[in-house]
Amino acid sequence: MKISKKSLLYAVYIIAITGFFLYYLFPSDTLKTYLTYRLSQGHPDITVTIDRISPVIPPGINLHDVGIVHHNDTLIDLDSLKIMPTILSLFSAKSTVNFKGRINSGTFSGRAELDDNAGGQEIKGNGRISGVQVQEIPALQRLPADKISGVLNGNFTYANAGPNRSLEGKLTLSQCRIDLNKDLFSLKSLEFRDIVADLTLKNDTLTIRQTRAKGNQLDADLTGTIALSGQTALNLTISVTPHHLLLAKIEKTIPMDFLRKKKAGKAAISFKVNGTLDEPGFSLN
Repeated sequence: MKISKKSLLYAVYIIAITGFFLYYLFPSDTLKTYLTYRLSQGHPDITVTIDRISPVIPPGINLHDVGIVHHNDTLIDLDSLKIMPTILSLFSAKSTVNFKGRINSGTFSGRAELDDNAGGQEIKGNGRISGVQVQEIPALQRLPADKISGVLNGNFTYANAGPNRSLEGKLTLSQCRIDLNKDLFSLKSLEFRDIVADLTLKNDTLTIRQTRAKGNQLDADLTGTIALSGQTALNLTISVTPHHLLLAKIEKTIPMDFLRKKKAGKAAISFKVNGTLDEPGFSLN
């Protein structure tokens, strides 16, 4: 069957005019109100803000300038977040969506599964982040340091079932520099080639299962927990191995009897950190 030019033009016209009205009549404000409510639902301490929403192809929506706030403190700002449901999930009791977006010169992507038929909303998801500049993440800049910079990559998984929620990540921070508020071993800043971290955030407690940092001045291992509710309670164990040049530099600030037991690159200085972020306490092991 031969398709005439006139029929083809009509088809193109119908598609174009339909797309035009779908875009300009898209219920952005209504959907924005619904999504900010659903994303914050069940988490009274979390507030989600969205500047605007627009449709995208493949079928989906694009959330512009998404902010996540905890107790009036901004945790993170997303430049954009595209959400695209899979076709088969439209005919299933569970909704599966692919997502991707941009944040601080980097990208993130993954897949999430939403189930509203289990006595409450359940969400499971996993994804990957790549090339994120951490100096632009508000939550990290509130840590007890003047500035933290570096490039973040890694994988994460997320689960939310009623009041219980967890976030796990295996992350690598490269080209890291930490400018310190207070000098540490006569150093005003620390530089690391790589920091590899294995983290779990369950409800309001961050568990650091293992973090290893390799630098030119020193190497460090970190484990412990950080309770994020209230005054942010710390319970950390840190093991620092100074390199030879640093050990020579700090020999005047460490008791000689203690220093004689240490050999650069072979023995570590271990200490605990307790208290809060505002008033941390340190004790040597």
